[in-house]
Amino acid sequence: MAISWLTALKIVPWEKVLEHAPGVMEKARGFIDKRRTDEVQAPTELAQLAKVQQEMAHTLSQLAEQNLALIAAIKRLQLRMKWLSAGLLVTLCACGVWAALLLQ
Repeated sequence: MAISWLTALKIVPWEKVLEHAPGVMEKARGFIDKRRTDEVQAPTELAQLAKVQQEMAHTLSQLAEQNLALIAAIKRLQLRMKWLSAGLLVTLCACGVWAALLLQ
C-alpha cells in the first residue's frame, strides 16, 4: 500500500533536519566555491587535454605504421612458408621415387 504525502511528512524527523541544515549549507557553499575556482582553471586543463590528445594521435599513427610493417612481414613469411612447403613436397616425392627405384 502506498502511504500518503501527509503520513510521509509526519515520519520525517524535522528536528534533526533543521539541526543539520547549517552544516549542509556550509558544505554546499564550499562545493560551489570549489567549482568556481575549478572553472577558472578550465582553460589550462583544456590546453593539457589538447596536448594529451595530440600525443595520443601521434602514438596511434606510430602504432598504425608498426601494424602495417608487421602485416608486410607476415605476408613475406607466409610466402616463404609456401615455397618451403613446396620444396619439402618435391624433396619427399624425390625420396619416394628414389626409394622405390632402390627396392626394385
